[in-house]
Amino acid sequence: MGCVELPRKNPTRAGSEKLTNITTVENAFNVFDRMLQKRPLPSLVRFTQILTQVAKLKHYSAVISLYNQMGFSLSVLGKFFKLGLEPNVLTFNTLINGYLLEHRVAEAAALFHKMMRAGNWKPNVVTFGTLIMGFCMRGNNCAAIQLLRKMEERPCKPDLVAYSRIIDSLCKDTQVVDALNLFSEMISKGIAPNVITYNSLMNGVCKLGEWKEATRLLNETVSKNIVPDVFTFKVLVDTLCKEGMVVEAEGVVEMMIQRDIEPDMVTYNSLMDGWLLFARRNR
Repeated sequence: MGCVELPRKNPTRAGSEKLTNITTVENAFNVFDRMLQKRPLPSLVRFTQILTQVAKLKHYSAVISLYNQMGFSLSVLGKFFKLGLEPNVLTFNTLINGYLLEHRVAEAAALFHKMMRAGNWKPNVVTFGTLIMGFCMRGNNCAAIQLLRKMEERPCKPDLVAYSRIIDSLCKDTQVVDALNLFSEMISKGIAPNVITYNSLMNGVCKLGEWKEATRLLNETVSKNIVPDVFTFKVLVDTLCKEGMVVEAEGVVEMMIQRDIEPDMVTYNSLMDGWLLFARRNR
């Protein structure tokens, strides 16, 4: 577990704490509780720093057990309001991320809708992107796309990360046509794809055995000066081998080597399996 830097009490000035290393969630929330007792209260930035670091520790269940209330987000927000503190967007983003770390997408969505209803906290691109990630993790592509459409109605427009996450989720669910349509939409809006976007599409079409489309995508990647990585090549090698096109697969491996991309064990195993399949078919 990594170290977390949090405020430490300074007797000379309330709310102006030095930083100390805290390595457990329990210690972090001891500091949090001590901060709540101070007068004047430390700034909201200090509280939000703690929430952010706790979310990074990925021990959200421990947070819930410490408060033993209806939910960490609601309990913390309740304390903020009671003490006259106004949560900001970073506070909400951190809490939403915390819920997602515990796979509690419904609670994260409820907090997001609370932000949408209240006029004080406007979701930003991070808020939308975080919740889109949560929906995609659950395979709820419809909800993710709906959220993308909501972004289009707001000042914070969809970015490469939001599009790429949904494209990847669609491809994993073999909804490749929808993924390609979303990809075309992204391009039409002037959002340039990266190797991660292309890898998702390559993986999707290869799952369907569409090696011609995969080859086209690889050529398009190269033509746009996007550097392919090991995954880009090996997924195509595997597909070609399963189609009995071992010679073509070896050509792709040669292309990898020419580009100083070292084939991994999975790539070589695909080639071996491909030759075995080729031998059986040609007995």
